[in-house]
Amino acid sequence: MNLDSISIFAPDLAQEIPPDPILAYVSAHHEALWHAARLLGGYESARLVDRCAELLAQDRRVTSRTRMMLDQILAMLSLEEVDNPNLPYMGHFAVIDPLDPVVEEICLLTDGLRHELARTVSEALLRPDA
Repeated sequence: MNLDSISIFAPDLAQEIPPDPILAYVSAHHEALWHAARLLGGYESARLVDRCAELLAQDRRVTSRTRMMLDQILAMLSLEEVDNPNLPYMGHFAVIDPLDPVVEEICLLTDGLRHELARTVSEALLRPDA
């Protein structure tokens, strides 16, 4: 009997563990999220995006703290608090031309983040160890 020395467990065939969808999304869209946050809420909002991205990269998972930050980012992107006079969003939003292509990009970022957050919640509910 002649055994072939090629193993199906060769390192180049190893499957990579898929990254958390939120980590992948924030990593892939970090710059766009940062600019959208700066446009809609100023540099304080942009720093929120940076801090959230840093914590996600450090923890390699969504924690309660990063989930709260992601919810704040989503609320800002979706203009949930745009009419709150105690928050800076109204002033920033008012200077954006509705015909500016950045509006469409912000909408796409918002939809993408909302989708990934919903997907993460769905997957957590389906996981037996959750």
